[in-house]
Amino acid sequence: MKIKINKNQAKNILLAVSGIFIIFYFIYQVVQMNSNPYTTELALERDIKNVVSTKAFVIRDEEYLTTDNTSGTVVSIAEDGKRVARGDDVAVVFQNADSAAAYVRINELKKEIDYYNQLKNRVGLGTNAPSSYNALINNACINFIAASRGEIGSEYHEALTDFRDAVTTRQLAIGEKVSVDAKLAALEAELISSQTIATGYTTVSSPNPGYYIGSVDGYEKVVDYNEVKRMNCADIEALFSKQKQNVSGNVMGKLVDNFDWYLVCTVPYDESGDIVVNKTVTVNVPNTAVGEIKCSVVSKGDKEGDSVPVILKCNIMNRNVANLRIEDIEIVVDDYVGIRINNKAIREVDGVKGVYVQRGNIISFKKINILYSTEDYSIIEKVDDSSYVRQYDSIITEGVDLYDGKVVS
Repeated sequence: MKIKINKNQAKNILLAVSGIFIIFYFIYQVVQMNSNPYTTELALERDIKNVVSTKAFVIRDEEYLTTDNTSGTVVSIAEDGKRVARGDDVAVVFQNADSAAAYVRINELKKEIDYYNQLKNRVGLGTNAPSSYNALINNACINFIAASRGEIGSEYHEALTDFRDAVTTRQLAIGEKVSVDAKLAALEAELISSQTIATGYTTVSSPNPGYYIGSVDGYEKVVDYNEVKRMNCADIEALFSKQKQNVSGNVMGKLVDNFDWYLVCTVPYDESGDIVVNKTVTVNVPNTAVGEIKCSVVSKGDKEGDSVPVILKCNIMNRNVANLRIEDIEIVVDDYVGIRINNKAIREVDGVKGVYVQRGNIISFKKINILYSTEDYSIIEKVDDSSYVRQYDSIITEGVDLYDGKVVS
């Protein structure tokens, strides 16, 4: 059976086919215009640390402080990590816990009374910008919350005072009446009462100069301080399984007699190449309030199995480092600040290392100076020169037929 198509039907079919062809051609051209034959990555600045993680044992030149009153309650009056002279009072020993608690409260009350006396003198003072104290209050509140989660009482009280002072200062700034007379009277009455309880104590003085630490942990005598630099891997590893020694009941703290103290550790041999004797390194103690401290490498022993012994020296002393003993540490042997580049992008042209950068439809070759490399990426130096890679350049990581000055069609 034959199908007859008249002229009008044929014309309509031809127009429909032509329309479909034009639509597909238009779509093809749009795709071509918006497609990029090259894979690119943005060049961004990075701070890359070469870190060796290990466990360290802290060794100090420590001597026990003792008292004849073995049944009393000890209250430190010197801060942990504070340098004291011979004869300085470092603690008091009370006959009972109630007297000790009253003594601690007396010191708190005196600070409170001083604070409110100062505040009393500020009543009536104002400022033209009370809103400027909002950020101060917010920061003080954050610090107070953080301190309340810690274990150091002095930091908690300092943060509480700062927060209270920020709030009160804003009250004064907006003209609110702040009356402190009733509060002062109550504090002074409590002070008189506490002073009648806090009696019957003996004072403990430092027998020689040193850094005072008001607690002991039983590890003070497990290592000879003078033999630290001779320790090998076996000696160091044995420290982590050492049992604490029994401490006599008349010990109420200790003195660190030497400025220098040590972190001893073992490091995997294949990660120890950048740890060099006399080099200064940054040590991070992540599970404590210490943060980062500067240490020097004083000893790096011979390879034993897969490890080498490393001895680090530090002379920083404060209440945060005073009670370190067995700690996880991160030794930052190098810190590179530069631009991160995917290694797939790096090429060599006429003996010069660089990468191809696309800007618009123009491809350019930019030089690089490599500071640090891993298997996947490199950190390159930031150079103030247009012939070198700069931050935010669009780096070509995949593509063929690349050359300087090429126009991408």
